[in-house]
Amino acid sequence: MKILSFSIKALFLLAIPTLFFASCKDDVATPDTAKIHGTITIDSAYLWSTWQDSGIVELTIFPEFVDAAPPTGAGWGAISPNVLYPGFPGGTFALGAPANAQNPFILTYEAGKTTYDYELEVDPGTYSALALGFRHDRIVDPSLKSATLGVYWNNPDVTSHGVVIKVDIGGGNIFTVFDYPAPATFTLNKGDNVEYNFKADFSFVNAWYQ
Repeated sequence: MKILSFSIKALFLLAIPTLFFASCKDDVATPDTAKIHGTITIDSAYLWSTWQDSGIVELTIFPEFVDAAPPTGAGWGAISPNVLYPGFPGGTFALGAPANAQNPFILTYEAGKTTYDYELEVDPGTYSALALGFRHDRIVDPSLKSATLGVYWNNPDVTSHGVVIKVDIGGGNIFTVFDYPAPATFTLNKGDNVEYNFKADFSFVNAWYQ
């Protein structure tokens, strides 16, 4: 009986470390946040040198978009005609501030560098856009302040600025100023760590701020 009792105690003591480490592993396996990371390739990056003292380049992520009249919340998506005001011609762009407006990922200019790695930690949920923009210090109008250099749109080898901008020029005629594919919508769950690579083009600042 003493031998049996000793064997049972020994097995129990040997099992404690296994149970402890298994429990610890379960605790750290599901963080409350999600991560996205990747590489942004910037065409015409040499132009950045002439703009670097007038603003910043920042990576932002936008919450889920809801096309409603009147608009609710923020987000990036295709906005129906007449939603913003009577006669509004429709378009695709961001409404409101990005989800990380208080803590954007800032890119620092380096001469000759054309690729930049990033990582963002975000809350789980659905997002309507991941966008790289040049935010001009001297522009007051919030709708014009950031020139979107590029967005993630499921095509890492081609740049899209993600916007469709239309202007009513009268007589029922609509002129489309910019027409680019919309950003990709994506959903992140707790513990996700997803790679999103995309291209941008710094030359867009010359068209946006003309």
